[in-house]
Amino acid sequence: MGKSSVKVLDLQLAGRVPALAVLSVFFMVGAVVGCLLAGKVGGGGSDALADYLQRYFAMIQSGAVSRPDVLPLIWETFRWPLFAALLGLTALGVLGLPVLFAVRGFLLCFAVSSFFRMFGGVGLLLAALAFGITSLITIPVLFILGVQGLLCAGMLADQLLGDGSGRGVRPGRAYLLRCCACCGALCVCVCVEYFALPALLQAVVELLA
Repeated sequence: MGKSSVKVLDLQLAGRVPALAVLSVFFMVGAVVGCLLAGKVGGGGSDALADYLQRYFAMIQSGAVSRPDVLPLIWETFRWPLFAALLGLTALGVLGLPVLFAVRGFLLCFAVSSFFRMFGGVGLLLAALAFGITSLITIPVLFILGVQGLLCAGMLADQLLGDGSGRGVRPGRAYLLRCCACCGALCVCVCVEYFALPALLQAVVELLA
């Protein structure tokens, strides 16, 4: 009689390094495409983007920066790490996680590059404040969850395509602790963006005025 086994997923450095490399490459490819596309948007799309950024820029300059709504802010902060965590629990994460990282890199760099293209150095500074401060937390969190998720998805895919002798993959203690630590870091990020970032943006605008 064969025994079913459950693999405890406590990921080792030897496995994390290749996963980190793969996700980094996809993130960078998306970032480069985002930078290039920001400089090539034309026609109505360019006009709409310029209008949106100009309204945002004018709002900051006029002192109308206010605290964002809490629920949209929480969703905005948690959605990419949440997608990464969920994809890591399925075999589809083997393909889905690299695509997710490419899209995230694209959107982040497209936004920053668009600010720079429209407003020059001042726009780049404001974009660094608006996106960069929180990205110092959210991007490392995304990579932590993405790396362990990619390895977990790979093990699930091996079982799906293999002989089925293993019955499942169970996250180990270290895996769960990393998830909890990432959740705590994201909560800190929400607090920073809600309480500190509007005041910081306004202070910078007043210094530049």
